Amino acid sequence: MQLTLWTYEGPPHVGAMRVATALKDVHYVLHAPQGDTYADLLFTMIERLPKRPPVTYTTFQARDLGGDTAELFKNAARDAYERFKPKAMMVGASCTAELIQDDPGGLAKALNLPVPVVALELPSYQRKENWGASETFYQMVRALAGPAAAQRAAARGDSLATTTARELLADGMRPRCNILGPTALGFRHRDDVTEITRLLDQIGVDVHTVAPLGATADDLAHLGDADFNVVLYPEVGALAASWLTRSFGQPATKTIPIGAAATREFVAEVAALAGIDAAKALAEVESRSSWYARSVDSTYLTGKRVFIFGDATHAVAAARVASTELGFNVVGLGTYSREFAREVREAAKLYGIEALISDDYL
Repeated sequence: MQLTLWTYEGPPHVGAMRVATALKDVHYVLHAPQGDTYADLLFTMIERLPKRPPVTYTTFQARDLGGDTAELFKNAARDAYERFKPKAMMVGASCTAELIQDDPGGLAKALNLPVPVVALELPSYQRKENWGASETFYQMVRALAGPAAAQRAAARGDSLATTTARELLADGMRPRCNILGPTALGFRHRDDVTEITRLLDQIGVDVHTVAPLGATADDLAHLGDADFNVVLYPEVGALAASWLTRSFGQPATKTIPIGAAATREFVAEVAALAGIDAAKALAEVESRSSWYARSVDSTYLTGKRVFIFGDATHAVAAARVASTELGFNVVGLGTYSREFAREVREAAKLYGIEALISDDYL
């Protein structure tokens, strides 16, 4: 862990906070020293949320290290449940508290709280924020939807067969999907969800659940009821989507709908998964970006050299839009998302360049 490299991503417990804040009736108990409450400001000042994140800190001080910090954690967890009455809880340690090895998961289990308690083990000195969000979302989905997966497998003789989208259409029902990946403090996640929900409705697909943004613990438990999953942000949603595929037989989209061409590919992919007419679905899609690409605001930039750097999902998508839709010359492509280095390197080869994979802003 290098403090100077938190320019792009924070430590993994910040990713866990993004998931906890996105969910509605979940509480996160974080074993952390007094100074680590700074993370609240990310949500109250940067995202401008009207309330504090659903996080309780143990806020131990230096003088507490000579005593029983484990008891501090147990008291904080017990008090948090009694005060907030969540439907599920997450427990974990910040980067500093990780050093004293108090085992928040074991301590919370000993309390025998009457709700599911998910223990998060997020290695602060090897991983960062997006990985923490992905792992947290995966653990929550596995803990809450897992019982339903086991019941379904037992009822069907370990078969993952479910009612297909085509069978639903034959019964007059529209296919349903989950949208996975949007979180609190995400880059335009709320706007993206609004647009994708509208797009899916246009082509005849209903949204069953958006998770984790705005979802409840009960919503997570019923993710398996959808026909397929739309993964908007692989950095957060891909791991959970993979588990849902294995557990419920739900396929998941691979295309990220950023840009006119990618959006049309996304619609065709959704149509295939939903069992609807792809040609008719594509005819329903309206795009304003193609008009902009022909406008004077865009054409005077044709041939300009651009360097693109960001999270893997947006960097790869922006490079494609810049090159194929706006006529830019992509001379550099990179990401700080080391977990997706392979995908970015493959994308860079399309432009004859070498990808920059680094979280060192210097």
